Amino acid sequence: MSNLTTSRSDATLGCPSNVSAKRRITWQRLLALPVAMAIPFIAANVDAAEGEPAERFVKQLRNIGYYDTAIQYLDRAQNIAGIDPSFVKAIPLEKAQTFIDQAIHTNSSDGRDNAFAEAEKSLQGFISSDSSHPRVSEARLQLGKLQMIRAAQLLAASRGNSASDKLKLSEARQSYLEAAKTFDAIVSDLRGKLEAMKGQKIDAETDPEGIARRDQYRFEFLQSQLNAADAIKLAAKTYESPAKDDKAGLEDAKNRLAELNKKYFRFPSGAIALEHLGEIEELLGNREAALDNYLKMLEEPEVDVLREAKFLAAAGIIRMKLQEDPPKYQEAIDRTEPFVRQIRPNEASTASVQTFRVDLAKAYLAKAADSSLKKGEIGRARSAGRELLQEAKKVSGDHLDEVTKLLEGLGIEAESVELPSIEPPKSFDEAFETATTVLQHVSDIESTLKLLESQPDSEELNQQKQDIQKQIQETYQIGIQALRIGLGMVNSESSIETVNQARQILAYFLYQSQRHRETVVVGSFLAHAAPGTEVGLKGGLMALTSMQLLLGEVPESENDGLIKQLESLGKFLAATWPDDPNAAAAQGIQIRLLLSKDDFDGAQRLIDEMPAGNERARFKRLLGQLLWNQSIIAKTEQNDEEKAQRLIALAKKNLDEGLREIEGELVESEAFQAALVLAKIRLIDQEYAPALAALTDDKFGPLQHTSDQDSPSERFLGDLYSTELRALVGVMLASDDPGQYLDQMTKAMENLRVAFQGAAAQANLTQTYMRMAQDLQEQLDTASPEKKQKLTTAFLEVLKRVREATDDQATLRWVGQTLMSLGESTMTPNETQATGQAKELISQAVTTFKALDDQSNVTTAYLTAKAQRLSGQYKESIDTIDALLKSQPMMLEAQIEGAQAYESWAASLKPNVAYKAYRAALEGARKGDDGKNTIWGWAEISKKTSSQLRRNENFKEKFFESRYHVALCLFLMGKAGDQEKDIRQSIKILREAATLFPDLGGTKNLQRYDALMKQAQRSVGEKPTGLATP
Repeated sequence: MSNLTTSRSDATLGCPSNVSAKRRITWQRLLALPVAMAIPFIAANVDAAEGEPAERFVKQLRNIGYYDTAIQYLDRAQNIAGIDPSFVKAIPLEKAQTFIDQAIHTNSSDGRDNAFAEAEKSLQGFISSDSSHPRVSEARLQLGKLQMIRAAQLLAASRGNSASDKLKLSEARQSYLEAAKTFDAIVSDLRGKLEAMKGQKIDAETDPEGIARRDQYRFEFLQSQLNAADAIKLAAKTYESPAKDDKAGLEDAKNRLAELNKKYFRFPSGAIALEHLGEIEELLGNREAALDNYLKMLEEPEVDVLREAKFLAAAGIIRMKLQEDPPKYQEAIDRTEPFVRQIRPNEASTASVQTFRVDLAKAYLAKAADSSLKKGEIGRARSAGRELLQEAKKVSGDHLDEVTKLLEGLGIEAESVELPSIEPPKSFDEAFETATTVLQHVSDIESTLKLLESQPDSEELNQQKQDIQKQIQETYQIGIQALRIGLGMVNSESSIETVNQARQILAYFLYQSQRHRETVVVGSFLAHAAPGTEVGLKGGLMALTSMQLLLGEVPESENDGLIKQLESLGKFLAATWPDDPNAAAAQGIQIRLLLSKDDFDGAQRLIDEMPAGNERARFKRLLGQLLWNQSIIAKTEQNDEEKAQRLIALAKKNLDEGLREIEGELVESEAFQAALVLAKIRLIDQEYAPALAALTDDKFGPLQHTSDQDSPSERFLGDLYSTELRALVGVMLASDDPGQYLDQMTKAMENLRVAFQGAAAQANLTQTYMRMAQDLQEQLDTASPEKKQKLTTAFLEVLKRVREATDDQATLRWVGQTLMSLGESTMTPNETQATGQAKELISQAVTTFKALDDQSNVTTAYLTAKAQRLSGQYKESIDTIDALLKSQPMMLEAQIEGAQAYESWAASLKPNVAYKAYRAALEGARKGDDGKNTIWGWAEISKKTSSQLRRNENFKEKFFESRYHVALCLFLMGKAGDQEKDIRQSIKILREAATLFPDLGGTKNLQRYDALMKQAQRSVGEKPTGLATP
């Protein structure tokens, strides 16, 4: 049965709670029939489509109920540019689905009929227009489903015995038979296609669409066989006596289902056929054969696609057991009662579960009717049956008439339930009975409220809902009063289990009444009074939750006592129920509470006190990532480097321990994010090899598990591969043989390029590459000449491979930027023009930049200008910057580059010409249309950055750099033109800067300013004291 876990199944189309002739089947239930809507082959086509995402858009319109808008869009879709042609061809199919969805959600019978008619018209048109379309079988399935729905509608409308009702009954029968023919046509068509595929060897890697298409055809082939047999069976059931009036039809359906199960029992449709076979045998009166098929259905594997069929089979077993003489109600209960506890929230309102509930309730009522049993057993059986019926009564459907009659047989009025008395109870037992009645009553009221919530808003309806809410709260108060009095009557004969259960109910009533302080008292007491029990745990958890809610109401300055109480209870729950995940989560609540208040020390203490295991490891990783975020805030917003470094150290410790302490092989996706953050921190500490190790660890390394993650985001992948590249650069720089990392480096580059998709891909890649180039430059600045040479050789090979493998613009731009960084790294600090290998590398960078398609790109233009300047192409550099600044005049980096180009150019010119170039560097040049300099010059840059210092710390470095160059250009102008006044002006600028900003932005600037001051002082005959006061 391995295929059952991967193949899709279909909901059955019958309701076997009652096998009488005209069993009513709601047409809404038939709409649960999936018709290959999520076949991977179809989804692949959608994902691959470019241009307007039409299919997704239409689905979104249907999801929010904009059916008319969806139809209008589909009517004009074929004229919209960019829509996938395959979608255009399938427009009739999409319109059909839209009409069907509209029919489902309309309250008007006329509107529903019209929508169904339009759907059928669209489907017929699609099938007849293009029989070769890959979705034609899907359309036929839709058509068959639609015919089944129409039949169910007609059947539901034939309630009486009038001529009109009989006509509708006949029409329903005919519609079911037409559906069977439709499904048979699908089977015939797909049988030929699948036969043709048998001889084809389809490779999953080279032809995934072929594999998906084959799987789709197989699914539709098997589903259509099941649906055809089901339609024939439902047609027979329109007769008063199916076994007598249409035995041939039932036998035909039986033979079809038997063959389907025999040949395809490993697939869901083949397995589900067992339940249908059981129902047909039941209709034919073959009780033993029916029971055998139902039992076989229950023996099928526990997979989701078979759950509905299993509920129906369980109901069938009950019916067979109750038909025996005497009824074997206990065997029916023993075999099927476990299914009650297995009902999932999303299944509780399905028709199959209601069928099961009603039939199991009948088994309990049969037991309650056995007078040979003790009164206690009879009472428990009646109670169990009543509970099942009341649950079924909350769900609308054709079972309600039968449920109402059964409840009336128990003496329960269908329309109302008597409120419990508010008279003081005479004993604890009476108080407990009142409380349980309150519980049931509130449950019934809430089901009514749920129905009202689904209705359109109106003033009258809102008032009704308010009245019901008030009634619920009043009912809770009755329960609270009764239990408070009753718990005061507890004596030595009272059952401690029942007493604790009463305390749990009281805590629940208080919690639902939002009386949280009282909930804390009762729940905490219960947890300590019933340690190790389920009621004790539930009481403790309600108290804990109430404490959390109270924390939101109490001012932060006054909640210390509440936090201590929460911490104490959390520890108790974790220690008393160590194996219960809810109790373990109690300590987690405390930690999260402390983290939400940025109490990292308190959270660290609680985490360290936790027992070793995955829970503690998970919180260490969480704390580590939060500390990392706080370190960024400390550095960028608070400008507190010392605090940032302390937080980074703590983050590193928690992340490392949280990853190392992971137990087992299954690793949660957040651990991969934690490993990435740890790698980033290690890069900050220049621990390149450990950073790479964090990314490649077999257990938690994100590079090892990218395929295991559930659709990792583009941002995560981009961050991951850029971090890997930065680590690789560091490792290569430290290695005696950097060439050994070439393959890994090349692969990482390709992964990074592929990671970014969509319209913003180039921008994201460019930003990432700029950071990488800056990192490389910083690492090269501190490397020895031998290391630089080895790294240069290795990088040239990487760049060669990358250049040959891609024409991606952002990647090629990075190639040029890296060439420039490698060349610049071999230049001396005071060298303005590259020579030798440096010039060769930077010239290659210029050639690379000039070959890019996006010459108008801001980054390309800026990098081209810089490379031109470094290689001595000064006029070309200034021309490039001039063009850039005409479109981006406020780009500060470009303005600095323009000023630097003039300054560097001046150094290569004769003195009389150099003076003019230095003046251009200082005062700006290249007049624009407005008469102002396009290139500002150092003086204007200094002025503009100075005005921004108080607003933004990021301008600080640019200000000190530009102010230094103002003084330098004045000094060099004085030297070139033999003008002492210019040099003295330089001295004045330097002294003013040192007076206003004594630290000058750091040690490096202090040294530069001081050295220039001494040079200037010597030039004018002053004592070279530097920045020191003379």
